[in-house]
Amino acid sequence: MLAQFFGKPFLITLSALAGIFLLAILVFPYPLFAGIALITILLATGILSYKHPELGLMIAFAELFANSHGHLIFYEVSGFAISLRMTIFLAVMLAWLISVLTRRVRVSLSDPRLIIFLPLLIAVAIGFIIGFTQNSPFNAFKDGNAYLYLAYLLPVLTIDWNAVNKRLLLQVITASATWALIVTLGLLYIFTHFPEWMLSAVYTFIRDTRTGELTKMAGNIFRIFLQAQLSLVIMAYLLSPFLFLRSLTKRTYWQITLLFTFILSVILISLSRSFWVGMIAGDLALITLVILNGWPGAKVVWKSIGSMAISCLGAVIFLVGIVLFPLPYRVGSVSDLTGLLSDRTTDTSDVAISSRWNLLPPLMDEIRSNPIVGSGFGEEVTFKTDDPRARAINPDGTWTTYSLEWGWLEMWLKMGILAPIAFVSLAFSFIRGLLPYLKTDQSWLGIGLISCLVMLFATHVFSPYLNHPLGLGFLLFIIPFLKQKTPVLAQRVGVGSAILTRGAQASVTPSISE
Repeated sequence: MLAQFFGKPFLITLSALAGIFLLAILVFPYPLFAGIALITILLATGILSYKHPELGLMIAFAELFANSHGHLIFYEVSGFAISLRMTIFLAVMLAWLISVLTRRVRVSLSDPRLIIFLPLLIAVAIGFIIGFTQNSPFNAFKDGNAYLYLAYLLPVLTIDWNAVNKRLLLQVITASATWALIVTLGLLYIFTHFPEWMLSAVYTFIRDTRTGELTKMAGNIFRIFLQAQLSLVIMAYLLSPFLFLRSLTKRTYWQITLLFTFILSVILISLSRSFWVGMIAGDLALITLVILNGWPGAKVVWKSIGSMAISCLGAVIFLVGIVLFPLPYRVGSVSDLTGLLSDRTTDTSDVAISSRWNLLPPLMDEIRSNPIVGSGFGEEVTFKTDDPRARAINPDGTWTTYSLEWGWLEMWLKMGILAPIAFVSLAFSFIRGLLPYLKTDQSWLGIGLISCLVMLFATHVFSPYLNHPLGLGFLLFIIPFLKQKTPVLAQRVGVGSAILTRGAQASVTPSISE
């Protein structure tokens, strides 16, 4: 079962992510070398994408789910930062365009998977048109450029997503989640075992590459939040359905329990209440789907609950172990860690919550001014914030920004009422395409992906993810797994004989059916 997620492609992807991270550290102080690295990545990714388009997309997904903002390596040109994510995007899309022009692949405008995206694409176009004409064009582009990630929809639709390529996708996202886990726990260890005066270089690298947010909380404990931790939440839902299988072996049971221990430890130290809220919705969806799929029996349910309880306890013990590890120099304590978790869980009056609620009334007023077509990307809202960083600039707390926290309301403000309707419609189309899995021996896949989708849409209420490449990329990630009667119309893309594909084919059982 777990061979679906762990194999040679997993190891190669994880090694590549580690190598890129090391390269980023080496070139970070030297902009010229960063530029050379990006050019090299552009050429290598472009050539690979042209020869084996499915592997080009694997590179894009690996970078997306492992890195938060895609700026792990960046090079500034006239004040504009060219990032690693942009470089990979350019390489993959240019390779795809050349393939279309040379008729190696064909694009069908009648593909049903493209049609379900049309309302969203229209909403995005409206947001850009109004944003460029009524707001600052620079702000409009910065605000809406994440939606350009949807361009990957075109190469996704022109690939033959056979069983081998689907397994590649699963192993790529598993490797990316594993890397996010390693980075999170590695940062926790570093920031609890070295004095602050030694950590400036690490902090600067994490901040400037937008890898994550490091916030000093209780005592000497830092909150380690990476937006890429979303990939770990996704993995939690892809693994959860296995616990409800009657045929689950004792070995696999304990392997999944151990994996959940690591995943939950990261979710805890992220201190993301948005994740916690989203996971409540995702859990409800998971339970509902398990029941609809057929009651597995009281014994299986109790074993599943036991696994979760053990994982939660194990996650806390694991975090305590990291904090208390005596080498080389321990600066954190258990009381700091427990106080941090307790405060984050019970404190409903911190600046993040109060600022979010202060934003709500003026945001609703702005929406009412243009509720149908919206006010365009780059539309700003002025409100009172309790954030000390904002008050350091404006002592009265007045703050104006186009980066807003209420995800569903933000898309309504900027793209009109069509945007939330389009996303909800897309979700129903995805669920309809995944429900058939419940009648197969791959019910775990349908249950897991639908639960992930519910979690993502619930998380977006408070923390915008559907206007971020991570959320949009996950929607694209789901497409190859949709059950449909209409065959893929572009079949001329070769599966490729690269080592990744051979490794996936050789190491995974049981297979994912077409």
